[in-house]
Amino acid sequence: MSPVSYDFGDSTVLITGGTQGIGLAVAEAYARAGANVAICARTEGDVAEAVGALDELGSGSVYGTTADLAEPDDVGRLFDEVVANLSAPDILVNNAAAQGNFPFPEMDLERWRWMAQVNLEAPFELSRRFVLARGESGGAIVNVVTNQVIRHARGRVGYGSTKVGLVGLTRTMALELAHCGIRVNAVAPGFVDVPRIYREFDDVDDRLAAMPAGRFVTPDEVAQAILFLSSEAASAISGVVLAVDGGHALDGTWVRD
Repeated sequence: MSPVSYDFGDSTVLITGGTQGIGLAVAEAYARAGANVAICARTEGDVAEAVGALDELGSGSVYGTTADLAEPDDVGRLFDEVVANLSAPDILVNNAAAQGNFPFPEMDLERWRWMAQVNLEAPFELSRRFVLARGESGGAIVNVVTNQVIRHARGRVGYGSTKVGLVGLTRTMALELAHCGIRVNAVAPGFVDVPRIYREFDDVDDRLAAMPAGRFVTPDEVAQAILFLSSEAASAISGVVLAVDGGHALDGTWVRD
């Protein structure tokens, strides 16, 4: 099935963590739809490679920069650079995430603060700057959370808790910003078929068996949901958390024995 066609010509989109996985798929989808695309990552080589690939896809401009969202100063610098090199974003996709498997007793305060900064504080500050830049001219914010905000998993206390916080931020912003035409939604992916899961997990077959749809979600499927939520087709949708997980959250099973 072919993806839905969107036209984001003349729009500027900022995507955090836009050099691999979901973030790169989102950046590619917006580029193909004619948007000016801004991405960031921590590694200069990853940014340069992604920018080169995105330049070939669409008619809009592409801007990439290094930024570590665990560093508060980098968050503000990132937004200012996008404004200076492209324009104030029309769409913000808070995709970058800090994650890891830490049983509760091992989840020390340093790890907690690292995840909170990347997963919650950076999206808050980027969204705040986005709102101040947009004024009354509307726009869309899409936050990438996880279906662990619906079903919970052992060892994910930091990741799951900070993403639940991001859901709260999503809904509160949706309510408070409706008057100025800014819509705020979230997508909640389940297991996504990216190289990382094959590197980091030794029970991929058991995880696959736990998927009601019999497969993992693809990055492109998550990207299409994000494009929809930021498009005029979703003009009456705000404050929604859209699970893109093949029904995984309906079961809640982490792995299948």
